[in-house]
Amino acid sequence: MNVLLEVKCLAKHFGGLAAVKDLSFSVGKGQIMGLIGPNGAGKTTAFNTISGVLPPTKGQVRFAGADITGQRPSAIVAQGLVRTFQSTTTYADETVEKNIEHALLSRIQGSVPQRLMQRRSHLLPRDQVAAEVDRVIAIVGMQAWRHTVAGTLAYGLQKKLGIAIGLAARPSMLLMDEPAAGLNHEECNELTRLLRLLRDEHGMTILLVEHHMAIVMEVCERIVVLVHGEKIAEGTPEELRVNPAVVEAYLGAPEYAHA
Repeated sequence: MNVLLEVKCLAKHFGGLAAVKDLSFSVGKGQIMGLIGPNGAGKTTAFNTISGVLPPTKGQVRFAGADITGQRPSAIVAQGLVRTFQSTTTYADETVEKNIEHALLSRIQGSVPQRLMQRRSHLLPRDQVAAEVDRVIAIVGMQAWRHTVAGTLAYGLQKKLGIAIGLAARPSMLLMDEPAAGLNHEECNELTRLLRLLRDEHGMTILLVEHHMAIVMEVCERIVVLVHGEKIAEGTPEELRVNPAVVEAYLGAPEYAHA
């Protein structure tokens, strides 16, 4: 396996509370991996530590062969590791097009964000910004809403715009925090299709935190299970469906065991 992200003995403590304990796993290039567990398991804390939002108490994070442990989020994004958030993080009063333009600023040659982030990869000449906006909108299938103000979009479309904003940074890997939260059945099916499209047609590597187990079991090649900040299991969906510790701690309900 060509490893893109490697997490080694990662820990995050808040005072005497260990939110993440000695977490280790790796994600191969072009892979979709799931990170699951009950509420309070430490999934979002792990994401925050990997993406630079929080400094780790100990451990190491390596991305594309480089040690990114404790780096600023902007520096990590510039290297191609981008995190999307559970809540929508858009400019509510701006159009879909303008939101994506804002997200492109760190890639525009000679722009202040590009210089501050010291970004050198996937840079855009200013005259290619419109074409790049077109590319991102097409990937997520939002052409019909290009000129719609973000705050007026239906919730599912706002979530999709959040993914588009992440894609505008031209990442090689996305950390996606509960992208299916609040989506209806049809929107979940569309999300599943988009995740596969990103992997199969755009070479994207994805680490997915998600409670929607049908999506996790359908699209993830491997899954890491956290309980109380500790990894209790790792394996394929087929392996985890019959893992007694996973069924007891998280899957529980019979429909998950047969998903």
